[in-house]
Amino acid sequence: MKKIKLTKYITLLVALLLLTACSGDGASSDDSATKPTADFSFTNDGSTFTFTNLSTNGTKYRWDFGDLYYTSGEKDPVYTYKIGGEIRVSLTVTNENGEEAFITKTITAPRIIIIDIKIDGKFTDWDDVAVTDQNTSGNGSIQKIKIWAGGPNVNVYLEGNKKMLMELVDMYINTDGNTQTGFLHSNWSQGSGAEFLFEGPVVTNGWGQFYNHTDPNGGWGWAGIAGSGANLKASSIVSLNDTTNAIEFSIPKTQLGTLGSSIGIAITEMNGGWGLVANFPEAPKFSTLEL
Repeated sequence: MKKIKLTKYITLLVALLLLTACSGDGASSDDSATKPTADFSFTNDGSTFTFTNLSTNGTKYRWDFGDLYYTSGEKDPVYTYKIGGEIRVSLTVTNENGEEAFITKTITAPRIIIIDIKIDGKFTDWDDVAVTDQNTSGNGSIQKIKIWAGGPNVNVYLEGNKKMLMELVDMYINTDGNTQTGFLHSNWSQGSGAEFLFEGPVVTNGWGQFYNHTDPNGGWGWAGIAGSGANLKASSIVSLNDTTNAIEFSIPKTQLGTLGSSIGIAITEMNGGWGLVANFPEAPKFSTLEL
């Protein structure tokens, strides 16, 4: 009789243990279903990255963009980096129970180029500036131009052969981006429209002067701007090697009024006796930088 009761108790205990185990399995499954997971993808347009959140079961998100500047609580943030190189981006996902998941991925942002032009006859600060225009025939004096308009000045670098001395120039400047307004020079028929003229030597403290264009019909009509020549700051002509000269200069944007969508430059170089040396660029368009 005692043996039958003991067997009965053992059977009940086993059943209870099995029931508890099954119940425990069900709770574990429910917990797993609500735990957060962290994941994301990304695309970029230059230094601007768009992050797409692929996480599950999250109600809060914390992004660390890895540059020590900003974090974000947005689900799918867009962020522009001020630094370049490999950067570790982290995402923390939190569910409604306060449980967290975490992931880190490495992105590669483009190198940030900082250009700071100084008119000092040392041209390494132009290394990261793209060539705006160059002489493809090899004729003439000026062979290459770079224009940089970041900051308060329009900066220009010229490179040429040994005939490039810049003793005297007529430099035509299109400031409004419109090739049909201003002085319409026959040599640059497709890209003229100069609002300003600089005439004189391209040297610091030279006697040159800026002129405003005045003829509404596009002809030769100019009004001198008193004292303006001192605003053009230039280095001396620097010999780079046995065949190449270079010079750099800057013009304050305030000298040129309101700039449009681009700035265009064309130069007639002359010798000290006003004899023609060459025109640059080659016809029919100005050397133009989109702003």
